[in-house]
Amino acid sequence: MALLYRFAQLHDRSGTRVFSFVVTRTVVRDPERDVTSKELVCGFQRWAVAFSRGEKVLGVYLVWRGASRNLRVYVDFTFTLLNREHFSMNESFSGKRVKFTYEAPAQGNRSYIAVADLYSRNFADTNGEFQLELSMANVRTVYMTEVRMPTSVFSAGQTKPSKLETDYFAFGGFDWNLVIYPHGKDADGCRGQDSRMSVYLMRLSGFDHRCRVRYSLALGEGERRIDSGQIEDISDAEGCGFGWHTRVRWSDIAHKGTLRVSLEMLEARTICEVAVQALGTSVLPAAPCYDRDKQAWAIRADLNSDTVRLHLVYKDIHNVPRNHLRYVSWSAYLLRGEGPNITAIGLPGEPFSRYYVQESVDEGIIMETNVDMNEVKENHCPYLTDKGQLRIRLEWNESHLLFQATYHKYDDVCRVHNQQMRREIVSLQAENYSLERQLFSYQKSLAYAQAQQQQQQQHPNQQHHSVVGHQGHLERSASSDTEYA
Repeated sequence: MALLYRFAQLHDRSGTRVFSFVVTRTVVRDPERDVTSKELVCGFQRWAVAFSRGEKVLGVYLVWRGASRNLRVYVDFTFTLLNREHFSMNESFSGKRVKFTYEAPAQGNRSYIAVADLYSRNFADTNGEFQLELSMANVRTVYMTEVRMPTSVFSAGQTKPSKLETDYFAFGGFDWNLVIYPHGKDADGCRGQDSRMSVYLMRLSGFDHRCRVRYSLALGEGERRIDSGQIEDISDAEGCGFGWHTRVRWSDIAHKGTLRVSLEMLEARTICEVAVQALGTSVLPAAPCYDRDKQAWAIRADLNSDTVRLHLVYKDIHNVPRNHLRYVSWSAYLLRGEGPNITAIGLPGEPFSRYYVQESVDEGIIMETNVDMNEVKENHCPYLTDKGQLRIRLEWNESHLLFQATYHKYDDVCRVHNQQMRREIVSLQAENYSLERQLFSYQKSLAYAQAQQQQQQQHPNQQHHSVVGHQGHLERSASSDTEYA
């Protein structure tokens, strides 16, 4: 069994996530048993860690759980076995831009480490358990397919289809597909008047939530190719967004009735929008909302400050499994405007995150805003609706269920490694400082030697010039006397 134990997010450009697992002795002692971890989410895709037991060697694999046809996922990943003695003895292997496909959803190393080395090199403890870290970064999801206009002979009165659809694929916990209108789409969903192509990204599942999605789309190949650039859209309760309305016709980019479609999915985040009462009685009511896992939350406005504050409470905190942690990350926005022109203003300090353990009641978390209380009381706040409410958007980023809610001996390994690395860094800094001082001393000595050499070269030259000049003066004097005589 492999238990997801700890999670860390590095705020770097690669979007690195580090997952720590505690691997029990059944992986080593029961070679006939297939050991696979529970699913985890990274880069809006579902993954798992699997182990294989061969002839005296242990293999480990990263398995893509959301495999779909025509979908490819690229990821940088690193597996690291944590040594209980010193971090320099950790055993790692990694891959860059590793491709996962429907035909090959698992990638890894079948000869990661010898089983005997787990004990002799101090990876496993006395219970036969060891720790494994998985680092993932630069996760890219690319969907590529071709759509073809039917070329069969149409009977009288029968027209070509007004839309073409691709097969579905998984991303962000939802199923999606592309709907292409070769001749455009008007308000009634029929063929458009200007025959310009339109493309819609449709969500086929999870209709109990809205979703903010970001993607880029390309149609055609070679000189016929057109790119949409990054598109940010809101997938409504019916799974439809605003779409991409091109300026070209089907015949401009299709080749022999076939169109090449390339889609890169960047993010898909579940959102919920609530109206929070900001005017009224001293104790304002709380507005209920739900996250991606259908867990209940409540949010209310707190007016006991110079600015409006929002109090978010996890109502289903009692549903967290015993001896587990639930890590939740979210972003919060104030909304202004309507429809496509809506503006979302992020709250200071977002994104927010917190660990939750099983308790009877959650005390909640306070989120500050920049909304002045005087503007709210005087009803001059641009975020207030006619009913005296603030519209809040909660965007659920990540949620992970972690084993072991309290500090444990497994945490000691990382803390020891931390201290060892700090000592190594201090030692390297001292050594680097010493080398820099030696280098400066060598440069100073070299510069002094070069200056001395230049002075020695200039001194004989000056003496030579003075002697030659004196002789020339005597010769000129003698010549003048002779001529005068």
